[in-house]
Amino acid sequence: MRVRRPCLLLLALLGPMLVMAQTTDRLAALEFRDQYGNVDSLARHAGAPVVAVVVGVRHLGMIEKWERDLTVRAPGIRFLNVADLPLDVPVDLDRTATTLRKRVPPGVNVLMDPAREWATTFTLDTDLPNLLVFDAAGRLTARFRGRWTATLAADVAAAIPREEPAL
Repeated sequence: MRVRRPCLLLLALLGPMLVMAQTTDRLAALEFRDQYGNVDSLARHAGAPVVAVVVGVRHLGMIEKWERDLTVRAPGIRFLNVADLPLDVPVDLDRTATTLRKRVPPGVNVLMDPAREWATTFTLDTDLPNLLVFDAAGRLTARFRGRWTATLAADVAAAIPREEPAL
């Protein structure tokens, strides 16, 4: 059987996207606990755009400014704040939750990711915040990395899919 080159080219181009879609679907279904014991996941926000802010546990102070700003720029946006926990030291999730409750402002929930699922799936360096923008169907549509600046916040807000008005 002879395989045509355009088919191979198409498979070469689409293959990585199909793998990423499957990986993202797996991640979307994974549930994580926040510092208050609440469980959340990307799948629980299906039907609405989501910004996932993924950052190392040592840099969580940067989350609040992103959430405060983007809530104004994109009313109704849903957030998943994810603390990327280190693999090189033992992590006690109860102690981590206690620390988060002390250091993160009330109302800013942070999911704990002890297996680094988010960072691994999206190949993230979590020394700075990573902002992953998902559409209402849960597809990754944009990604950004960095400390809050007005310019970067405007770029992130512009990339957030807007819901179409019902006719």
